[in-house]
Amino acid sequence: MLRRVELFEHETMEVGRSLRPDPEARLGAQDFEALVKFNDDTGQRFFRVGHQRITACQFVGYVEVGELAIEILPKADRDAKADAAPWRAGMLEMLHAATGLRFEHPTESSQTAGRSTLLHVVIARFLEEVETLAHQGLARGYRSEEQNGPVFRGKLLLQQQLRENLARDDRFFVRTTTYDRDIVVNRILRAALDALQTLRIDATAARRAAQCADAFATVTRGRVNGSDFDRLRLGRSTARYHDALLLARMILERRAPELRSGRAPVFALLFDMNVLWERYVAALFRKAAGRRFTVRTQEGRGFWRAAGSTERTVRPDIVVESEDGSVVLIADTKWKLVREGVPSDDDLKQMFVYNELFGSARSLLIYPTGGASKTREGGFTGRKHTCSTAHLGVLEGARWSAKHLEQQIVRLIG
Repeated sequence: MLRRVELFEHETMEVGRSLRPDPEARLGAQDFEALVKFNDDTGQRFFRVGHQRITACQFVGYVEVGELAIEILPKADRDAKADAAPWRAGMLEMLHAATGLRFEHPTESSQTAGRSTLLHVVIARFLEEVETLAHQGLARGYRSEEQNGPVFRGKLLLQQQLRENLARDDRFFVRTTTYDRDIVVNRILRAALDALQTLRIDATAARRAAQCADAFATVTRGRVNGSDFDRLRLGRSTARYHDALLLARMILERRAPELRSGRAPVFALLFDMNVLWERYVAALFRKAAGRRFTVRTQEGRGFWRAAGSTERTVRPDIVVESEDGSVVLIADTKWKLVREGVPSDDDLKQMFVYNELFGSARSLLIYPTGGASKTREGGFTGRKHTCSTAHLGVLEGARWSAKHLEQQIVRLIG
């Protein structure tokens, strides 16, 4: 039986120790070895490995190994006994900002039944999109196919005909054009539906996936890789596929065969918290700015050039401009807890450069906090521009609150 466990980022699991919230769940030696191999195969980005222990890094999401379904959640305080629910809600809010997809928050009953992990939320959203597409009618398109057979239909390929059928006047090497549903976007969705059959999902989701697959009965099965997604160009008839394809990519790219180790398969759906926090805060800045200001993200500005060398640039996370185009505020987001609220020298030097190059009088380093929001003013010696720190309170009471965060950002913009 698959056991669901919760882990906060930077928290450690030890082989043989009981896990939360199921005290009967434990990380086995085989599970540990599979996670270590998975981590090695993916550049050692996701975990820090010690002797019979493994610690989550800044990636959050879902990892399935052996009989364990591990949900790794974000956390912006040092309370080891914190309730997981608000941090799970926050993760889904940030995923919405990062991907444009709206995920339903898990209900209390689904959490009790163990169906509230990120994987199950993503699968439910994917099936919802596919069901809608099937109800609307799957897109059709033209595709070319080469055949060597007894029927002459389409265009005769003379070179292939001479090579393959020189002594056979009863066969024809032809290229035909067909207009049907067996096109790339439908093949990708079919591949993702097939992938769900390899995962341990609840009976309701499995039944929905099987019903969806019936609509793809005439669509060719096959392997899908990242280049298939990169080459996609959605037109008027396939624009409605956007969300379903994004979810399909999440499912397919996290189940590559090389992420398997021995008899303990690993399935991982993980996201970098630094990226999620950056995009989430940027989205809140845009909302808080209204029509008074323009918010730009990752806007590059050159700071060094030399003959025969590529120009070096800097890219602040957020630039806020007034109506006349002048920069009123620059911000960088940092998903980390800083000791005594004091930023690192490297972060301060980075903000100094931003102020100088963009001509900004104010800059902000923005951190999360599970407690009350607070700001700390600071200035650069010999300069008129400043850099302050802002710790945004992500919780209002015991709940994640986007509205509470937006109100804090309105005050920061001024």
